[in-house]
Amino acid sequence: MPPSMSERAPIQQLIVEISATINARTLYGASHPTVAGAIERVARTLEGILGTERRDSLTFLIVGNDLLADQQPLRQDTLFQRQFIQSLKRRGVERLTLASGLTPAELAAFVDSMAEGTSPVSSDHLVVGRVEVAFMDDEDAAARRGEGAAGLSVEQIEKAKEAFTRFRRDRTVAIGLIEEVVGGLAESLARSTRSMLPLARLKDHDEYTFIHSVNVSTLVMASARWHGFSSDQIRSMGVAAMLHDIGKLAVPLEILNKPGKLEGEEWTRMAGHAELGAWSLAASPATPPLAIAVAYEHHLRYDGEPNYPSLLDGRRPSLVSRMTSIADTYDAICTIRPYQAAKSKAAALEIIRKRAGSFYDPFLVANFELMVRAESRAEG
Repeated sequence: MPPSMSERAPIQQLIVEISATINARTLYGASHPTVAGAIERVARTLEGILGTERRDSLTFLIVGNDLLADQQPLRQDTLFQRQFIQSLKRRGVERLTLASGLTPAELAAFVDSMAEGTSPVSSDHLVVGRVEVAFMDDEDAAARRGEGAAGLSVEQIEKAKEAFTRFRRDRTVAIGLIEEVVGGLAESLARSTRSMLPLARLKDHDEYTFIHSVNVSTLVMASARWHGFSSDQIRSMGVAAMLHDIGKLAVPLEILNKPGKLEGEEWTRMAGHAELGAWSLAASPATPPLAIAVAYEHHLRYDGEPNYPSLLDGRRPSLVSRMTSIADTYDAICTIRPYQAAKSKAAALEIIRKRAGSFYDPFLVANFELMVRAESRAEG
């Protein structure tokens, strides 16, 4: 059920405070007490919203002249809301994400840019960008069918998001919801006469793990169909691939979206997502053993050389883990991220091909490339 206006009141208050802070900065210098006090109020209000709703970020999207907060339209048309929209649009900002831990210095940099007429830049806890979409074969037809990402219905997308949100909130795994969503993907794939479905269109950074998981599940099932597996086997592989990165939901956004190389504790937290995901899945009696194995193994190398998780004795990951590893890398390279542009399919295939025999199974790489190239010919 969509949030009521009363439930959206704190977000409306946040919009008022951000707009007021930008207005104050246009009148006063950056070090003026009025500006500093306004920035502190914005930070407190944001943390209050995130704490109350038990989430780690809030994303505003501008679609036309409408403002959405975490995919829900804000119906109340106020003067401050219109100012907020116009101010962001003038700076070329269509998406603004504010994450837990946002510092006064980060807010001050954003407010300075907005007030001075320059383009704001992203930081660890504040991400700006444009709304990026990828076109489907027949987007109008998909819209008429009520379909969204990768052939899923809007209801199925919401169920998948709910499953991921539930894990982020209380570390419980909604296997039933995941199986239902993968079933919808598998049915769409079975109806398709092409090698694989178009990948999910949404590329919001705070939904990246969810969207990436949908894409990887789609790619793995398409690969399984290419190899001739049965429909039941394809669905089982799809569930495992959908859950491969579940451990990343426990990694802070500032680490997931940090530009550049991760080092020290940050790298330890990121590298630990595979083992954490496997343990979390194993805690649920309903989790298929294959999903636990794929969550644990998808970063192990094909040649058994050290990677992560660290093993006492090198071993070759399972077949579905090897398939997931290729799909994982391919989608990560082809996907728009807050800190890097997406690369082409050809560039992604070139990187994967160079790692065949070391990181990736060369036989699976060859077949994956055949599948992607067949899809590209169908698109042409």
